Amino acid sequence: MRKPFFRPFLISLVLMAACNTAAPEPEEFSSESGNFTVQTPIELEESSQSVETAVGPIEIHTFTAENRNAAYVVAYSDYPAEMVAQTDPEELLNGSRDGAVQNVGGTLISEDQIELDGNPGRALVIDAATEDGEQATVNANLYLFENRLYQVLVVVPKGEEDNVDVEGFLSSFDVE
Repeated sequence: MRKPFFRPFLISLVLMAACNTAAPEPEEFSSESGNFTVQTPIELEESSQSVETAVGPIEIHTFTAENRNAAYVVAYSDYPAEMVAQTDPEELLNGSRDGAVQNVGGTLISEDQIELDGNPGRALVIDAATEDGEQATVNANLYLFENRLYQVLVVVPKGEEDNVDVEGFLSSFDVE
């Protein structure tokens, strides 16, 4: 009796497919209150907190998700319109950049001026360590839309950068 030629080939193909689990396809996430959309590989969960600042309390709305390869974050906060009107947008973005670097206890690796729909922004890469001491890279885009500051971030452990579509998440962010 002759052995089927294709059977071993098919079995190995099935095994390869089973072991080669692809990342989930990104799906659009939309926030009506935040007035934004983003393509995310895992569903974002919303939280908010009030933070006391020099200009009074600021409500920070945060949308987060994480898997074993990355953490995905979109956050926004509204500053008093009169304060923003009296401040250079670049100064606000500089302060946000400095705050982001300080909050993660990191080192700014690179910074580029960017924009979204004519609104100023910054693209940042920050080396940081997680609470567990694990080394990570934070890729962040900051945008100032009138008096609203958006922060879009992907945090990836060192060595996992090739396994995460950082640019896909960051570049999919849009304000409606």
